[in-house]
Amino acid sequence: MVLSWFEKNKGHAPTVLRIFFGVAFLVAGLDKILGLSMARGMFEGLFGAGLGAPLLYLAIIIEVLGGLALLFNYKTPLVSLVLAVFILVALISTFKLGDAPNVIASLREILVMNTGGGNTAVNFAYLAGLLSLAFASSGKRR
Repeated sequence: MVLSWFEKNKGHAPTVLRIFFGVAFLVAGLDKILGLSMARGMFEGLFGAGLGAPLLYLAIIIEVLGGLALLFNYKTPLVSLVLAVFILVALISTFKLGDAPNVIASLREILVMNTGGGNTAVNFAYLAGLLSLAFASSGKRR
């Protein structure tokens, strides 16, 4: 019975993704604003004093405007792709591979959690969800 309900309502999948990612990116941007000094320190640690602040402000703009655009279903395919690229850049920027003792531990570092502290599984999940949203929404006018 439950599965048949989901089958009948599968057209709502993009809406679920839009709302989830819209809220998540909006919260991430607002969190950076409310913890600006901490976020600035983190970005300067990653990108240096010269690039840290400008990249932080760019990240805030992308997250807040992207989150709002998804919530209001505005240009969803394009916004989803922009946010997917944003997540890919974040994944690459924060990725640090540690010394893994075996192949399985190396795969864990790459696919789940790396010793640099980045949660690669979450980044991959966001990337997959955003790309799915871009594909699912691309046939509709926004």
